Amino acid sequence: MFITNDTLLKDVVEFYPEYYEVFTRFNIRCLSCYGMLNSTLQECADFYNIDVEELKKELKQLEIPLVDKS
Repeated sequence: MFITNDTLLKDVVEFYPEYYEVFTRFNIRCLSCYGMLNSTLQECADFYNIDVEELKKELKQLEIPLVDKS
C-alpha cells in the first residue's frame, strides 16, 4: 500500500493498525469517528492543522510491505 494525500484513513488503519501510534503523536484522536475514517490523509491534516508531508513521512517510516499469503 502506498500512502498518498488521497489515501483514506480507514485503509491505513485497516492495513496497518500499528500506525495508530503515529496518529496519536499528531493528536489525531477521531479514528473511531465514521466521518474521519472516510477522510483522506490530506483532509485529516487540514482538519487538525498538520503538515501532511510530515505526517506521511512519519507513516512511511513504519510502512510494512503487504505480503501475499496465498
